[in-house]
Amino acid sequence: MKKIVYLLMFASLLSFAQSKEIIEKPANNLYFVLNKTTVRFENNFILNKYILPNEGRGIYNNLTSFTNLSHREFYFTVLGEKINLKINDPKEFNNLFICGYIYTDNLKVNKDLYKIENLEIQVFKNNKIVQNWTLVTQTKRYSESNVYYSKKYFERGYIPYSDSLVNGDKLVILFRKKGQGNFLKLNFEKKESARKPFVIASMWEDFKKPKRFENFIQETIDKLYKYALLVKLDKSNFQNDWPEDYGSKIIGNSNRHFKNEKYCLVFRKPNGKKRTYDSFEYRTSINSKTGEWIKSNGIIFLNLNESGTHYKLEVRYKNDLKNVAVYYYSTEPDWYQTLWFKIVIGISSLLIFSLIYIFWKRKIDERKRLEQKSKIKMLYAQLNPHFVFNALGSIQGLLNDNQIEKANQYLVGFGSLLRNTLTSGESETQSIETEVKSINNYIELEQLRNPFLFRLNIDENIDVHEIQMIPLLVQPLIENAIKHGISNMEKGEITLTISKKANDLIFGLVDNGKGFDIFAEQKGFGLKLVKDRIMLFNQSSRKMKIDMKIKSNSSGTQITILFKDWLKND
Repeated sequence: MKKIVYLLMFASLLSFAQSKEIIEKPANNLYFVLNKTTVRFENNFILNKYILPNEGRGIYNNLTSFTNLSHREFYFTVLGEKINLKINDPKEFNNLFICGYIYTDNLKVNKDLYKIENLEIQVFKNNKIVQNWTLVTQTKRYSESNVYYSKKYFERGYIPYSDSLVNGDKLVILFRKKGQGNFLKLNFEKKESARKPFVIASMWEDFKKPKRFENFIQETIDKLYKYALLVKLDKSNFQNDWPEDYGSKIIGNSNRHFKNEKYCLVFRKPNGKKRTYDSFEYRTSINSKTGEWIKSNGIIFLNLNESGTHYKLEVRYKNDLKNVAVYYYSTEPDWYQTLWFKIVIGISSLLIFSLIYIFWKRKIDERKRLEQKSKIKMLYAQLNPHFVFNALGSIQGLLNDNQIEKANQYLVGFGSLLRNTLTSGESETQSIETEVKSINNYIELEQLRNPFLFRLNIDENIDVHEIQMIPLLVQPLIENAIKHGISNMEKGEITLTISKKANDLIFGLVDNGKGFDIFAEQKGFGLKLVKDRIMLFNQSSRKMKIDMKIKSNSSGTQITILFKDWLKND
């Protein structure tokens, strides 16, 4: 069995006008060609649902033109009110005109089964017998002729059943060879047809042929009236009973549209009523900006005059405002409106902004670094006078004690130490080795005036030649330990320990002096300068930090300087 679906497409209004006879006929018939006997069901629209035994649902692409139709059960939905069953006489037809769904069975084994002279039917309506088994040849006869494109078609046959249906009605029609069991069962269910308006014809202007919208409207109206196409379409009952939104699947709602496309859409007139100037209402929305409802006669013109734009057309009947047909038209964007272009622009903008931000941030960081460096140098400049003041005090003490030789030794050592101090001030960092040498030189000078014990312990795993540190950070603390801690003590002791823990470098300074109140305000400059230098360094450094902790009591003072992550890249 071969099923051929002939759906009349509305691409040309002229083709409708050339066949008034066919337009007046039902839109979608159903045919069962049983050998040479053709069973036809006339209704304004019939939709196939499924077949039993189950060989697929919907369109039966798997059924061949010689499929055995006997002992099968078919299910259909009908939308038209009237249904006529016509069975033609194989001996009295010429070029049978067919429009609709067709199922054929030309198998020789069923040839005798389908002979019209032995064919009987039985009809159930809503589970009740309305026509018992009846020979087809004993029912009402009909004769019919049509002209299509100047070609004549005629047929004669029988009308064994005719009825008017309301929504929800169910028909079951059985076929059998006289006196035998039924070989074909057909089920029909009446459903409500479309209540929304839908497009029955359309004209459009290609975007490649730009034309003024006003000219397109005028030319389209001229064509409609010249060929009286609208009159002929409205006179027909062709679109009266169609399924919901079926028309929009055929015309309109195309996936791709382009700028400057123009459309004339002709919508189905209100069912059972005439088309008037205000039979319809429509509105258009552009990119979600909704327009006002406008009265119309169902001939609506649409101008897609912008690229990358979403158009929405809503149409409804004046007397049925709830049922609204919706059509969408989205025009292709220009190159600068495409997603990829926006992505490129977005990435480029982000990249440019990032580069500007990085450049700005580096400028700010560099400015801060220079400011911190300037502040550190200022503190360092303050440190030198403090050191000189303390050194001069030591020399004065030696002279007062009439220790001329030691005073001369102190002056020689002080000159060398002062040169080292000034040189260190030119660099941001110096090696631990250089720092330790400066400390030893200073200790030796101070021991000339006031002998005391100094111990230096350095972890053997620390490379004092390579590891850098802030210059003269520890020396002011040693000065404080000597001047304010162990001065005038017979057995003064100072211990400096340099160690490491993981990635941290640790300087520990311990003395057995008299101690001091760490919470009291300090009048001296040494400790304050060290704290300020540490604070400025921490503000300018992202990774490496310095932390100093002080413990002090009457038994002595302990200072720990922790250089965090100082050895990470060592």
